[in-house]
Amino acid sequence: MVAADQVPRPAVGDFLDKRTIIVGEVNTGKTAYLVEIMDEFLREGRTDVAVIDLAPDRFQGIGGKMTGEGLARVRYYSPPIVPPRLRGRSDQEIGALAEANAKRIEAVLDQYGRQPARVLIINDVSLYLQARGPAALLNYLESTPTVILNGYFGDSLGGGEFGRQERRRMETLLKWCDRVIRL
Repeated sequence: MVAADQVPRPAVGDFLDKRTIIVGEVNTGKTAYLVEIMDEFLREGRTDVAVIDLAPDRFQGIGGKMTGEGLARVRYYSPPIVPPRLRGRSDQEIGALAEANAKRIEAVLDQYGRQPARVLIINDVSLYLQARGPAALLNYLESTPTVILNGYFGDSLGGGEFGRQERRRMETLLKWCDRVIRL
């Protein structure tokens, strides 16, 4: 595992025409690193960039959307997301919240799919995988040559069947990617 402050400054060439995923525990700098990567693409004059921000608003010190001036220069999609494990009071409620998130995310993915970008950045992809398998996501991503994702891949939010299913789906997504960065 790499500490967030030890991750090398992103270079566009390391990501261009590849599928990269950044994974780790909560609060390890995954979102901040995505912002750095996006900013580097913009500094190099890449303008066909889209961001799909699936992170919930910060809650109990966890989560948080991407920030920065660069977001004004990309196509930015951000559906309202509820953190199921932090807000749900039962397995049934957690599942219902995850399903509602997935429907909102699919509406955004459909919108993105009508005009895919050359570079797609997805913050907190694991929120989608809580209710859907990776095959559905991969169908949306196939039309984009450069895909950079991040997602939760840890133990701190608990396990149970919900957590085990999310982890299995993330493991499948990791295999699809050309490059995995663990923070």
